[in-house]
Amino acid sequence: MNEIACYLRPNRIKCAFLCRVISGTTSPIFVTLGDTVYISGFYRVIGIVKREVLLKSQLDSLMSNVLSFGKNCFLISLIVLERMLHPQKLEQQNYETFNKAYLKSKQLVTEGVSIDEISSNNDEQRKRIAMEKYRIGIEYFEKALKISPDKVYPEKRSEVITHREAMKRNLEATKGRLSDLEKMFPSKGNRNLQHRPVQFVSPSISKPQTAQLPSRPISSEKKNINYSNARTRSNLLKGVDDKFGGPLLNEILNQDDVKMSDIIGAEAAKRALEETVILPTVNPSLFSGLRQPAQGILLFGPPGNGKTLLARAVAGECGSMMFLNVSAASLTSKWVGDAEKIVRALFQIARNGQPTIIFIDEIDSILCERNEKETEVSRRMKTEFLIQMDGMLSSKDDRLLVIGATNRPEELDSAILRRFPKRILIDVPNAAARLKLIMSLLEKTKTSFDLGLAQRQILAEWTHGYSNSDLVALCREAAMVPIRDLSRKDIKNLVSTELRPITLRDFEIAMKAIKPSTNERMLQKLRKYAATAGQSD
Repeated sequence: MNEIACYLRPNRIKCAFLCRVISGTTSPIFVTLGDTVYISGFYRVIGIVKREVLLKSQLDSLMSNVLSFGKNCFLISLIVLERMLHPQKLEQQNYETFNKAYLKSKQLVTEGVSIDEISSNNDEQRKRIAMEKYRIGIEYFEKALKISPDKVYPEKRSEVITHREAMKRNLEATKGRLSDLEKMFPSKGNRNLQHRPVQFVSPSISKPQTAQLPSRPISSEKKNINYSNARTRSNLLKGVDDKFGGPLLNEILNQDDVKMSDIIGAEAAKRALEETVILPTVNPSLFSGLRQPAQGILLFGPPGNGKTLLARAVAGECGSMMFLNVSAASLTSKWVGDAEKIVRALFQIARNGQPTIIFIDEIDSILCERNEKETEVSRRMKTEFLIQMDGMLSSKDDRLLVIGATNRPEELDSAILRRFPKRILIDVPNAAARLKLIMSLLEKTKTSFDLGLAQRQILAEWTHGYSNSDLVALCREAAMVPIRDLSRKDIKNLVSTELRPITLRDFEIAMKAIKPSTNERMLQKLRKYAATAGQSD
């Protein structure tokens, strides 16, 4: 009888481990004592092995992997032992690793293609985002292709073979796309950030195995934002789990050229936002004490009236501010516990990159009034949002502003409303604003028109109740009317300068197709809310 005992440093021992190997028989007995075995930081916890039967060939393999540390003292890797005793577990792990890498590569490449195809060839920042997704997707492709079909379940081999063939084709296509983009936008120097290791967790083991992808640094150029020196990816993700913070960086928008002067109408909203956000950046010391600006602003009103554009204009006026444009989908997750972690990551990123504007569109969809019928996930996310808002409001050092936009302010939770002391109605444009918007749109698009002063006033009256987006749609429809009077042959040989100007009659015809998207009942409801709980013109 040979005894194999495992001796380790005392601080590494979780329990006793004793192997008794009876040699010279065709079916020797292998016995372990103890429920859990922890060999060292290098080895994984394998699980519980109570009683196993070893064949002679297995015994020979076992003994060949035993390391001698002196007389009657041996050490064996539990990974080797586990794979020998339970080869099906290795097949399961291989399949899970393959499947996770396959799905991740498919997701990344799909996202990259989507960004690549919707962006223009001059949009370098978006193209670089697509390039980075292609690179990481290629790494996942290559990781999955390293797993041979004969290393997984027999019943899963046909599936793996099919996926491998598709992945080989997609890998070549992705490499081609990446090569084309790299020729258009060569690398701008060394990258200084590494990918986070990707974890593949198998149910057959009690601790996750970390699979390190081939290291490829992530460039701060990946984001569609011009980071300042302090707003590198690593700085923004400081203290943030990359799993939750990484996707949020895609919500950062460029400091575009939208200014308050570009927005027609909404004068009360522009004044309030200028006092709350823009002026304090001009002279921060002046706006302290009672003049300290509110850190929560709620923009409410009928859809299509420029609530998002106003928030972008604020960021455009304050060139140093980071603008996080967050949707409800970005803050929700099907996994229990992830939603509040995403909210926590959002505010931490905002603090790391402050001064920051967090803009949440359709805020009522995620922060509506709490009730008994809502899910635990929704309730916990709202609670976390309230906690983060309280932390932001209580800190004098944080230069954060949360702007929420909704067309249903009455559905927001009362505790949420308290965090938005400034509530501003963005109403439909009045007659003067409607006329100014129509004329501005016609002039900017260089569309010829024949509208006298009296006809313009009539048009302004006709469009009562139209929102900004309705007016844009109306102008587009009116511009098509002169073309509909022509035959296909005439259109083929006609240039745009030869097309007759748009007239009031064209707008009258267009109004039969384009109706106001808001109704009087909705407008009265919003105006009533503004009179009791908000601010309006």
